[in-house]
Amino acid sequence: MYQRIHETISVIGVYKEAAFVPKKFLWNSRVYRVDEITFVTNVRDGGVQKRMYSLISKGNAYRVVFNRDEETWKLEEVWCD
Repeated sequence: MYQRIHETISVIGVYKEAAFVPKKFLWNSRVYRVDEITFVTNVRDGGVQKRMYSLISKGNAYRVVFNRDEETWKLEEVWCD
């Protein structure tokens, strides 16, 4: 099941074919390299546009969200067995 985190993170990535591709993120002073992006979708939270990414890093699953209005990143959830 996913555990809600909702903490600000930093993300490094590249633009590939006009789409942003996350490569690493920094959470709790630790760098997580993105091994795989399993899902990307645009969502609307009220009037706020966001882009949600489901990522795999070292076998663990994470959900990160980019707030397009504030231009901020949040780690929303971590998969916990």
